[in-house]
Amino acid sequence: MNPLRSWKAGLCLLGIIVATSLSGGLIGHRVARRQLDARNNPENWNEHVAREFDRLVKPTPDQATRIQAHLDQAVHELQDIRMETIARSTNVIGRLIGAVDKELTPEQRQAFEAMKPKPADLTLDLLNVEPKPGRKP
Repeated sequence: MNPLRSWKAGLCLLGIIVATSLSGGLIGHRVARRQLDARNNPENWNEHVAREFDRLVKPTPDQATRIQAHLDQAVHELQDIRMETIARSTNVIGRLIGAVDKELTPEQRQAFEAMKPKPADLTLDLLNVEPKPGRKP
């Protein structure tokens, strides 16, 4: 076999391996991200817990109604905690940006501007959080 032809075949095989590895990694990352987002959604958690509780404990219809009210209350509390945590985290990041900005030279500030998150980038959509009814994000 011609050495040039062997080299081309090997290079093509390597290209196929790299392409399939990258596509598999991207697909795996997207699937894992969707699963993580679904797991972190308090409403999905509520539905999952209610189904498992019904399956294992088998409460009476009267008990199920009262227990679901407790679950709903817990989900609302978790959503409030999540919103508060996001607000507090955003405040900490804002203070950090302000403190770092004071330490920089004008040239460094220009480079730092490119790194700083823009207020429009910090939306609840990005964080996968639903605003409470009647509350502005």
